[in-house]
Amino acid sequence: MKMADRFRREDARERTRRDLQRYARRVPGGGFWHGVALIGSVGWPIVLLATGGAMLGHSLDRHWATGIHFTLMLLTLGTVLGTWMAFRSLRDKP
Repeated sequence: MKMADRFRREDARERTRRDLQRYARRVPGGGFWHGVALIGSVGWPIVLLATGGAMLGHSLDRHWATGIHFTLMLLTLGTVLGTWMAFRSLRDKP
């Protein structure tokens, strides 16, 4: 087989098609970046809502001098709401 025959255009297209099919079989769920996006869509709602609830509760506690009642209540509410949003985003993923 000559060197020029090894790199014919038709042969290169066929090899590329086979490589793409093999890659699609190997990475069925989208691979690394799909996993990063999934972690972000699960983690951020929980963190942001829990932190926001704690901060709002802390400022309400300072304003009305109620100890830590609002902080704990809004932290719990933010965590529950963030977990529900994360679960919903996981359930809706294809």
